[in-house]
Amino acid sequence: MHLPTPIVRLEARWIERAIGSDRILLSLACVTLGLSAAAGLLMRWIDPEAFPTVGTGIWWAVVTFCTVGYGDVVPTAGPARIVAGVVMVFAITFIAIVTALVTSALVTTAQRRERATEETLHPTHDESLARIEERLERIERALAQR
Repeated sequence: MHLPTPIVRLEARWIERAIGSDRILLSLACVTLGLSAAAGLLMRWIDPEAFPTVGTGIWWAVVTFCTVGYGDVVPTAGPARIVAGVVMVFAITFIAIVTALVTSALVTTAQRRERATEETLHPTHDESLARIEERLERIERALAQR
């Protein structure tokens, strides 16, 4: 499935803001809880025999999203199993994306620190060239005076 460009841009901006903020864990927790609640409500509606309460549906969704899989509550109806499959695939994908985002944020921070350290310890090429040019000019003036 290919998302329209405005949706991709909106998602990318949200991800950049979440990564750049101190609230990334809170943002991810809210998204996970929101999706778990929606999946739990859907399971209660689709398979009321296996999920007698909304709380049971949400419990199942949280356990599934976290890939724990206790097995104390399982979908029995065909449509509920389809929803469960979608939730499982989404959970694995979501965990992979979260891992990639956190890793990317950590690597980017380390790279920024390394660049800042290098710039402090080692002058940039422009600064080095400017010093070399100044030195050459001094040498040329000294030679011209002889």
